[in-house]
Amino acid sequence: MEPSSDTAPRILILERDQKLRSTLLRFAVKGWEGAAVQSMVADLEEILRDGDRLRSFDVLLVGCDFSKDGTADNSTLRALRAIAADPANPAVILLTRKGSEYTAVQSIKSGAFDYIPKEVAGREQVVGAIQRAMLRKGGLARRDGNVRGVLRLFGYDMRRCLATHENVSVHVAFSAERSKEVVLKVLHRGRGSLSRDDNFDRFVDEFKMLYDLNDPAVAEIYDFRVTSQYCYIAMEYFPLGHLGGKLTQPLPIPDALRYTSEIAHALSIIHTAGIVHRDLKPGNVMLRDDGTVALIDFGISHGLRREDDLAAGADASPTSISGTPYYMSPEQARGEPTDERTDLYALGVILYQMLTGEKLYVGDTTQAILDQHSHAPLPKLAAHLSANQPLLDRLLEAIERIPATALERDQAQALAG
Repeated sequence: MEPSSDTAPRILILERDQKLRSTLLRFAVKGWEGAAVQSMVADLEEILRDGDRLRSFDVLLVGCDFSKDGTADNSTLRALRAIAADPANPAVILLTRKGSEYTAVQSIKSGAFDYIPKEVAGREQVVGAIQRAMLRKGGLARRDGNVRGVLRLFGYDMRRCLATHENVSVHVAFSAERSKEVVLKVLHRGRGSLSRDDNFDRFVDEFKMLYDLNDPAVAEIYDFRVTSQYCYIAMEYFPLGHLGGKLTQPLPIPDALRYTSEIAHALSIIHTAGIVHRDLKPGNVMLRDDGTVALIDFGISHGLRREDDLAAGADASPTSISGTPYYMSPEQARGEPTDERTDLYALGVILYQMLTGEKLYVGDTTQAILDQHSHAPLPKLAAHLSANQPLLDRLLEAIERIPATALERDQAQALAG
């Protein structure tokens, strides 16, 4: 399986031989989907003079010839030591010619991440070295200069990175305290105060929201801490993954209705607490071994009262559009105030996808999808699924505020049909 483009690295190739440079470029581009790769006819000393450009990359592939100077004072090794002195700089993988065991040892001591003789530098060796370099850095592509370096948190053994966005990353880690794997959602502190970071406010809000709920309907929260470098939330890990992993084809009707009932129950819990999720989608519905589900990712959730107050303000303007286009309610797509009906509409979209294996609306652009949510006719299910049409219509129309618990009656009727 190819590495994910979500953590695809920025790679710079420094090699004077045109044929090898082209080969390395091909390895990097084809070996890592979404990788941003550049190549230069240059030495490590030259790129060291341009610090800003140097730090814009995650990994350097550097051609090195030890035929003229195989000592520890080789010019490449001197530049390598200067780069390794700053942890914000990229990992360096040396591709060597005329090297020896001595030069290999000196290269690693000087800070090289890996040392590969050119005569054995095949695709597997090069791509594998890049993957390992990224894993050592926490699997983070430093696209904005905020998330960088090796992530270490006391009491946690970092296993793998699941995603990064801006200065936030999500990891699976082993908790020594709980003797099991947990999910860590980490805010990497920049140069300014956390009080000025909007992501920090969202972190605090999300932690308080989930901690106060303290219900199986949402992921269990274990820990929330602020350190000199990070702010992080430790929460429940779901080995079975999320509902989206099951939607490569239609689900059996009983399974689709069971998941609908479980999600509706979870929504009834958060709605009773005055919370609108606003980004309900299969990827945010986590699966437990006992068949229950838990909602995650409340980063754009709003309290019902808070949004009602905003909408009632004298100078109220449409809220910014946030969410996932495929699952957005019409009012959310238009940037209008939302309430719990937004989540019920998204549940209807998920039900349609579970029953048919297809998304409700698709389009060539985000706007085309959003427009369909507002103007396209509601879909009709195939004949063998028609018993579920009333439930689907009720979720997608959402003309009245429907308590999520009341949906169980419709599900029972669908099952009976």
